[in-house]
Amino acid sequence: MIRKNIFTLFAIFGILSFFSCEKEVDESEADELLRLQAYMSIHYPDLTPTPSGLYYIIYEQGSGEFPVAGNYLLFDFTASNLDDNVFETTSKTTAFLHDIYSKKVHYAPKFYKHKEATAPMIKGLTEGFSLLREGSKARFIMPSKLAYGSYRYNGLYPYSSVIYDVDLKRIIADPEAYELELITTYITENYPDSIIENLLVDGIYILENTLDEIDEEEEELSEPIVDGDVVELYYAGRLVDNWLFDTNDKAVAEENETYDSSRKYDPIEVTVGGTGFIEGFNLALKNLSTRSTVKVIIPSEFAYGIAGTESIPPYAPLIFELRILGKTNETPDPAE
Repeated sequence: MIRKNIFTLFAIFGILSFFSCEKEVDESEADELLRLQAYMSIHYPDLTPTPSGLYYIIYEQGSGEFPVAGNYLLFDFTASNLDDNVFETTSKTTAFLHDIYSKKVHYAPKFYKHKEATAPMIKGLTEGFSLLREGSKARFIMPSKLAYGSYRYNGLYPYSSVIYDVDLKRIIADPEAYELELITTYITENYPDSIIENLLVDGIYILENTLDEIDEEEEELSEPIVDGDVVELYYAGRLVDNWLFDTNDKAVAEENETYDSSRKYDPIEVTVGGTGFIEGFNLALKNLSTRSTVKVIIPSEFAYGIAGTESIPPYAPLIFELRILGKTNETPDPAE
């Protein structure tokens, strides 16, 4: 009987705690909306929100088309709270000014799919961009229910209204054509004397391929790489704007101010034709030799594709600088 009463008390306590938490959440959101209304009455008294609660000011309406579902949007932005504290931006200058600069962040226009169901932008941005033509500049002011809600984000407190200043640079209907444009522009600007078609081998663009100098006393000579070989190499991976997203070369990391003392900078071993690395590595290595220094472009089809990663956008061609050392497996003698 005593045990039954104890369980009853715990149950009552749990229910009261649940409603108490719900009340706190409701009050936090209610307080936020009151603060947002006060902010708007002072700064934008004549502005009317959309039915969802989004306020928007179009500073400059572009002359392009409006985006439709499935388009990709290329845009710059700066995001702040109502106290003008910037918590995220695509501008390196703005990041420095607001003391949020990080060497690990790629300060460049974002590339997002519009109205993507699986990995959507916050609701306020999706709605806001639907109101803009390509080339537009605007400000979106939104309550937390259209932004990050009850979650913390980049130092932003839960139930924070946010302000986004955006510059919609391009609307891209064909991301594959856009990627090819990026590759063509990179080659044209950096290798103007090259014929692009002549650089393409097995879907990979081989931009530079230089055999290392080998002393006469060294036994290991350069040799072609074939399927099944296990190759040691150093790499540096960049986007087409030269931003370094990863390397296992300590000198490159130090030069680009991305050195991390907690990680090892050792050669990796790649089994040609195997798994564990992007397919582009296999395609490139089968057309290269050991004891060489190489620079290639790997299209997204053979890298991170339409999904991208946290640091690599969808449809991003990758520039890889490879320093190929040697094979760690024994290559059979053809004469045997």
